[in-house]
Parts: sequence; C-alpha cells; structure tokens
Amino acid sequence: MFHFLPVGHSDVSGLREYRYVVLVFGGLLFPSLGCLGKGMMRVRGAAWSALVAALAVLATACGGSGDPDKADSTRKAAPVTGSAKPVPGRTDLMAFMKETADAGKGFSLKDATTLGRYIYPAAAKGYVVCFEKEVPDLAAVDLYAVPDKESCPARPGGKGPALRVPDLSGKQVEESLVEALVTGYGPKRVKVAEAGDPGRVIEPKPAAKWRVCAQKPRAGTVFDASDELRLQAAKKCP
Repeated sequence: MFHFLPVGHSDVSGLREYRYVVLVFGGLLFPSLGCLGKGMMRVRGAAWSALVAALAVLATACGGSGDPDKADSTRKAAPVTGSAKPVPGRTDLMAFMKETADAGKGFSLKDATTLGRYIYPAAAKGYVVCFEKEVPDLAAVDLYAVPDKESCPARPGGKGPALRVPDLSGKQVEESLVEALVTGYGPKRVKVAEAGDPGRVIEPKPAAKWRVCAQKPRAGTVFDASDELRLQAAKKCP
C-alpha cells in the first residue's frame, strides 16, 4: 500500500503515525516516502513525469535494506471495510492519481485482489483502477488497482490470478529490482546479497550493474507478496 497524504495528518485508527520527509525536485514538493514506505503529501498540477521518475529512482535505491514490517505493507490483503465504489471503464492509475490530487485529496494505492501486491507508483500507467473508497477523516481516497492485463475482480479483495516468481537470473540488479516491484514485491521485501557471501545483504545501488546469479524463491515458485525475495549478485557470476 502506498500513501500520499497531506502533511500533518496521521492515521486516525491510531495504529500508525506518519512521518514526513519532503524533497524538492524542480519546484515540485514530494515525499521521499522513507524509501517508499508510507508517503505523505498531496501532489497537485503537472510535473507527474518528474514525480514518477523520482519514485523509480527511490525504489531502486532503497530496495534492498531495512525492516519490511516497518515500511512495507505488501502482505495478504485484509477484508475491505466501509463502502468501496466500482470505477467504471478502465481508467489508468496515473490519470486517476492526478485527478484525485487535483481534487485536493490524498490517496493510497492497494491491490484490488487477495494477492496483496505492492502497487508500484512509478509504473502507474500499467495499472487500472477498479474501486475507490473515500476516507473522509483524512480527505483521502483508497484506490484499488490491478495490472492493466488483468480483469478487475467483482469486489475489492476478490480472488487474484495465479502468479509465479519471475526468472531474474542473468539480469542486471537494477532491472531485476524494477521487475520485482512490478510483480508485486514491496521495496523492503527485496534484498540483494553478494553471490560469494549470500548471508550478507548489500545496498543495491552500488551493485546496480551487477548480474543476478541466483534467487530465492526460485523462478516459477508460487508468488506470495509477503515472502522475501533475495537476489544473489556479482560483477560476474561464477
């Protein structure tokens, strides 16, 4: 789940207090998202391509370290409470994000199915919005989406397709991280380790051009968004 909320708001459920770190990029204010954990701010007007590009950089830079339980919410989808309205047509997520922000509302991104996948904001044009649910106390909207190649479920939390872990062997680390995010792994669920010392997790940015030599879970395994995906990488695989 990925949140954009007005600065100063907190989760009214009392379960989590949002922390804010704001970056300035070309005059546009946007959150660093604690390395794509919980986001914090409304985004208005143009410059969406700049925001998306920045989010992609942050996701790649932050993908392999940290505590997944503190900053990542990709886990089995909980039943949706309250009223979620179907969104007619097949509006792409990018357009819906912009429309929501232009209306002065914050938003969160959620998988519309039971799979609980991370919805990767930098690839927003590759998703369609199936349902929306108003969160009046936060002046925000929950957006339930699926990849554009899928059909929307009949209701939020409906059954998702059977997915498999992608084969990342031989690919560059930076390419593999993006593919993992698009598959539905949250940034904090993906770890990069040296092939010669698989127990030692390293920062992915310095290893961006390295090659993935092995992965766990193995390619073809049933996808589970709550699993940790560990990539063993080296400058040259043995």
